[in-house]
Amino acid sequence: MDNLTKEQRRKTMQSIRSKGTLPERLIMQELKRRKIYFASYVDSIIGKPDVVFRRKKIAVFIDSDFWHGHPKRCIMPKTNIDYWLHKITRNRKRDKEVDRSLKQAGWKVIRLWAYDVKHQFDKCIQIILNELRKENRSAKYKACNKSLKQMRIKPRTA
Repeated sequence: MDNLTKEQRRKTMQSIRSKGTLPERLIMQELKRRKIYFASYVDSIIGKPDVVFRRKKIAVFIDSDFWHGHPKRCIMPKTNIDYWLHKITRNRKRDKEVDRSLKQAGWKVIRLWAYDVKHQFDKCIQIILNELRKENRSAKYKACNKSLKQMRIKPRTA
């Protein structure tokens, strides 16, 4: 049995943020501090990523352990178990579909757990920075190959 009245439970559930959570704000503040340009909560991109690097086609999601069902840290409520199990299972399934759609569209998807952002912040930032660097190298490589083709340079033969 719930220890709150229906009205108290309703207000509690309404106060849970879907965006602008502490882990999201921490990541965004650090990216701004490093002067890294990004967009946030882009409605036009499937799944509404929390952080988006449009030019590099990188989408970052910061998932709550509860709402997205972390395998070890998600603690199921003791009441209305079937509802919550179904709800969280649907969320996880939707996450996989969003990842698949974005990857098919050429996006790189990064998913971070909110707990990890709070407790292993440097590691989470490094994951994002590493992906940004990979995309930089890839773009430079493609540009170099393109300019070589435009100059009609052929490889030497022995």
